[in-house]
Amino acid sequence: MTVKIWFKKYGIYGIAVLFILLISVLLSSKIIAKTNTPEYCASCHVMQEEYLSLIKGGLHNSLKCVDCHLPNDSKVNFYFWKTVEGGKELIIFYSGRVSDPIKASTHAKKIIQQNCIRCHEGMVSRITISDRKCWDCHRRISHKHAGLRETI
Repeated sequence: MTVKIWFKKYGIYGIAVLFILLISVLLSSKIIAKTNTPEYCASCHVMQEEYLSLIKGGLHNSLKCVDCHLPNDSKVNFYFWKTVEGGKELIIFYSGRVSDPIKASTHAKKIIQQNCIRCHEGMVSRITISDRKCWDCHRRISHKHAGLRETI
């Protein structure tokens, strides 16, 4: 299909759609980078306490929220769950259904556990206890200054 025929068929609407797609592609990397930062997560007022506890925390204060709270086994899995969880969090926040204290879902706990093991593989390779989670012993390791709130 030539440009002239395409323009006749789709007209100004087609050009508008192409323009929007082009802008989306150009901005997507910036949007993704911005939404991967702890500061973005903290922009939701219910996460302020967790953010402050992370940046004031010890060993994990150089990590981003997505390092622990999203799967990091593949880019496809990461972006899929970033979209799913991000959409879910927006709905929960704007519908006013944020739980207090904030608790991780079963799926989120599985991801967090996998990420603990991924980062600390050398230290945990000989541990054979499979029915316990890392935070059973290492409570509030990343959000330790978040007061009395549960973080997992």
